[in-house]
Amino acid sequence: MDVTNLLKPTLRIKINSLLRGGEKTLAVDEVLALRQLALLGKKANLGMLNLGEVSEVTIRNVERRYGPAGLFQLVGLAMSTSAIEFKHFMGILDGEDAFRTFRETLSGASVDLRCDNHVLKASPKVKDIAVNVFQPSLSRKLYRAGRHHGSLVYGVGGPRILVSHVFHGVAHETYDLYTNTLDVVTSLQMRGFDGTFHFLDLMPGLEAKFKGIPGWLAWFAIIAIHSDLVLFVQEQDAGLRPAQKLEADYTPDSVQKVIVSIPRSELKWAKDTTEHPNAETMYLGEHGVMTKDEWYAMEAEHALPFIENYVGADFPRDRLFQIAENGAITQYPLDYPRYTYDHR
Repeated sequence: MDVTNLLKPTLRIKINSLLRGGEKTLAVDEVLALRQLALLGKKANLGMLNLGEVSEVTIRNVERRYGPAGLFQLVGLAMSTSAIEFKHFMGILDGEDAFRTFRETLSGASVDLRCDNHVLKASPKVKDIAVNVFQPSLSRKLYRAGRHHGSLVYGVGGPRILVSHVFHGVAHETYDLYTNTLDVVTSLQMRGFDGTFHFLDLMPGLEAKFKGIPGWLAWFAIIAIHSDLVLFVQEQDAGLRPAQKLEADYTPDSVQKVIVSIPRSELKWAKDTTEHPNAETMYLGEHGVMTKDEWYAMEAEHALPFIENYVGADFPRDRLFQIAENGAITQYPLDYPRYTYDHR
């Protein structure tokens, strides 16, 4: 692959200011001190050992690009993942830094993102979901770096980007989210997208409908409105898949949307399944073997309260609502200029 031909200038992406507020922070000196403790072998729990593997250059680069909030994310990632997982996530972060540095060396200039909202029109049915209600605390949690139940989040700062991706390697009810997202993220970075990327896993436990809307689709819509940008990744010349078209239908037009076409040859890690469709599935939870119904209930547990609150909610649709962590509600007109280039 000729990277220099694919490498595009860094894209300037607007963020939704109504999704910001309450971000926790760490100063660079605090993070460097924690790293030094790890290197000295003090307080050597798993998270500290992970942090000890991060170079001072990387820490200072995160502080320069994403500020104290990015450093908090970095330390949180180190403290919440296994050594193998941490290496996986840091590989993506280091790749982002390398691509950005390379792009700056080649061209130096950045360009404004051009959206595809005009060809990704939302369905009128999206109004069945309270897509005008924003919770900064929920956006922060959805974009906390690392592994979550049903999703992976890469990155420690910048625009919050939800990725609608092509599911390869689906085997009955299983899907290798780690492997299949690896090349997608790399391809997006080469094309100038920097930020924090949220990838959803397959979630059969969210097939139940809420006022006629499948739970997984409602959950996608809720994440979409708590994102700055939604990317619809498609294989080149293949178009969006049926599930992705539904996701576009339920992403309101007020959210930035972009179609990204990637050649299948670039997605070398995305393997198609060879498993027999009738193969038996074993469900394993924290306490051992589970039944299918128990697994589905656990799978839906995190998203279900939000789906129930957002689908058919009685908030008026003629204005915007921002709900603070303490429950305080601020109202804005629908045409409020919420998007800005200020990522801090």
